Amino acid sequence: MALRSRLKKSVADLDVPEFLEQIVASGGHLSACRMSAHMNHLTEDDLYDEVEGIISASDFIEKTEGAQLLFI
Repeated sequence: MALRSRLKKSVADLDVPEFLEQIVASGGHLSACRMSAHMNHLTEDDLYDEVEGIISASDFIEKTEGAQLLFI
């Protein structure tokens, strides 16, 4: 089984989509880590639909200055 298929199955098995839906419904924003995505050969097409983009650590720091954070 390809890495992408295993990853999607693992996420589905953990009810992560429901958790992510709750975050978005509450006004939260979702971003993916650029380094993790690159290491796992993932593109935005491989991610949960509500992920707004793949960003770098420095982008994350800029976007979240003064914000309340939940790091998953």
